Amino acid sequence: MLAFDKVRRAVRDPLAAGYAIRGKLDRDTLFKRYASRARAAGLDRVYFVLSFDCDTEDDIAVVWDVHSRLADMGVQPVYAVAGDLLRTGEKVYGRIRETGAQFINHGNRKHTYFDDALGRHASCFFYDEEPREDIRNDIMGGDETLRAVLDVEPIGFRTPHFGTFQRREQLVFLHGVLKELGYRFSTSTAPLYGFRHGAIFDTYGLPEIPVSGCATAPLHILDTWSCFMAPGRTLAPADYRREGEAMGQRLGALGAGILNYYADPIHIHDQPIFFETVKAWAEAAQSTDYQQIMDALA
Repeated sequence: MLAFDKVRRAVRDPLAAGYAIRGKLDRDTLFKRYASRARAAGLDRVYFVLSFDCDTEDDIAVVWDVHSRLADMGVQPVYAVAGDLLRTGEKVYGRIRETGAQFINHGNRKHTYFDDALGRHASCFFYDEEPREDIRNDIMGGDETLRAVLDVEPIGFRTPHFGTFQRREQLVFLHGVLKELGYRFSTSTAPLYGFRHGAIFDTYGLPEIPVSGCATAPLHILDTWSCFMAPGRTLAPADYRREGEAMGQRLGALGAGILNYYADPIHIHDQPIFFETVKAWAEAAQSTDYQQIMDALA
C-alpha cells in the first residue's frame, strides 16, 4: 500500500490507526485489554472455532477428506458455503451436515469465477459494490437455500469477501437484515473489531464475532490464501504455523477470548502445516462452534 493511502486511511479513521500503532509497539497491553473485554462479555476461557469458507467448486472435491481428518483430531469445523455452491455440492455437504457440523449463511450467489487469463479463480460480487436491495436478496436467498438443501435453520452469517464490508453503516445494515431472519450472530468483521469492541460484541445490533489475526501483527487476518496460495505471496506456510501457534499461546496464557480462524479447503487439503496449526489451537483452547459459544453466553 502506498504511503499516501495509509495517511488517507488514518485521517478517515484515526482510532484504527492508533490500534495499528499499538499492534506494532505495545501488543502486550493490546492483548490484555482484549482478554479483559472477553471476560466482561462472559467468556470464562479461550474458545477455538475453525470455519471453512467454501467459495469454489474445487472445495467440493477435497472437503470431505479435510473434514474427516479434522474429525479424527476432535475438531468440528463450521461451514460457510454460498447457495450456488451448496446446490452443486449437495451430496458432500449433506454428508458433512449429517456428522453434526454447523452451517452458516454465506449468501446465495457464487462470489468467485474462473479467470482464464489468470488460470485460477478470482473474486466477484462484493457487497460494498452492490445495491442494498441486492445484498438483502442475497442474504435471504442464502437462508432459503440452506433450509431447502440441508434442512437446517441457520442462526449465523458471514459476509462474502467480508473485509470489504467493514464500515459502520454497512454493518448496521447487515445486522438489521440478520435480525429480520432471527439470527443470533454474525462473524463478518476483521481483527481490529476484536480489539476495539471485544471478542464478541453487539454494537451493531447482533452479537458479532470478529475473525482472528496474527500474533505479531494482531490487526492482520491470518488466512490460508495469503500463506498457501496467493501469487507472489510474501508469507509462507511456516509463517502460518508460527503466527497461529503464537496466537494460541498468547490467548491461552491470558485465559479468555476466541481463536476464530477461517480457511478454504482447497488451500490446505494437502498441507501438513495447516493441520499441525489446528492441533496447536485445539490444545490451547476449547474447540467448539459458534452456536455452542452463543448457548454458553445465553
